[in-house]
Amino acid sequence: MLEVETPASTGRSRGVARGIQQFGDQLAKSLSEPVRPLASVSRSPYASHAHLSLTPPLGEGYLESIELPSGLVISRKDCAFSRPLTSHYSQVCRTLGFSVVLAGRYEVELPHPKLSNRIRAGSVWVSGGHLASVTTRHCQGEKMTGIGLDLPEHMVEAWKDEAPESIRQALRHRFAEGEGMCARYAPITPALHRLAQQMLRCSTSSLCARLEYESLALGLLAFLLRAGDDHGMTAAERRHARQKRQIREAQDILHAEWRCPPTITQLASRVGMNECYLKSGFKDVVGMTIGQYVRSLRMEHARHLLARQGYTVQQAALEVGFSNPSHFAAAFRTHFGYRPSETGRGH
Repeated sequence: MLEVETPASTGRSRGVARGIQQFGDQLAKSLSEPVRPLASVSRSPYASHAHLSLTPPLGEGYLESIELPSGLVISRKDCAFSRPLTSHYSQVCRTLGFSVVLAGRYEVELPHPKLSNRIRAGSVWVSGGHLASVTTRHCQGEKMTGIGLDLPEHMVEAWKDEAPESIRQALRHRFAEGEGMCARYAPITPALHRLAQQMLRCSTSSLCARLEYESLALGLLAFLLRAGDDHGMTAAERRHARQKRQIREAQDILHAEWRCPPTITQLASRVGMNECYLKSGFKDVVGMTIGQYVRSLRMEHARHLLARQGYTVQQAALEVGFSNPSHFAAAFRTHFGYRPSETGRGH
């Protein structure tokens, strides 16, 4: 049996770029016979890329991780170990990660939170937070195939309000207490399986290939985040999440069309919401009414014209839809607390 100890990583990028390399080095040291170098790590302006090829007497196949500039880490593996393998990882820290298990099985043990589970093909697992130690056990000759996605903090922050209640509770606990989580998330559907298989077949040998790989990974991530809607959310939670997405869509429309904004009736129709729900929901989510939001967009644009592009007050007023400069000046002062003619004087 092979026993591998992997020490703690000292930072996110080091953990991604060096984690596979450390694993390969420790794996090689566990054998009495010499083996050729197994792991390669490369960096480019686009990504940090680590690849580990397994060769006899260790096994066959590969493990690979790519960290994108956005902070998203994409991992995949298609390998089998020639001997039973037990791996011990210390001080594991993940923001939030999904593991899509397509083939094979292995055992995972966590002392805190106490967990002992057999991970099987056909399931998606989610984990995150600080895990003091993780032990995994792989069977001899068991072919392991899967995809992993590790989200950066900003992605987790954007998604956590729309996540299923079970995941939101775990995330709140993790952010509050700094403790880890590991749980079964959802079954693998045929559509998810097809997408993951595409990722396994996709090359990463060139920039164009890696861009395609990134596109597939983002599609898989969106699929996984949506999958929670059907696995853990109540009907009321699904409705609330859908309404939040519709309100964000309404915001995007107003940002693009503030010069000639749609009416509330038109806006509600375009995002697929009832007018009353849109008006009340918009104020709850954004903190102001739709009318106030459009006015704020106009005022911000007017201030930019005055401060950065040298417009006169009258020119700025006409540009943002005011035919009367006095009405514009009054609206500007109400919004910012000073007159438009004072823009640039310490404002």
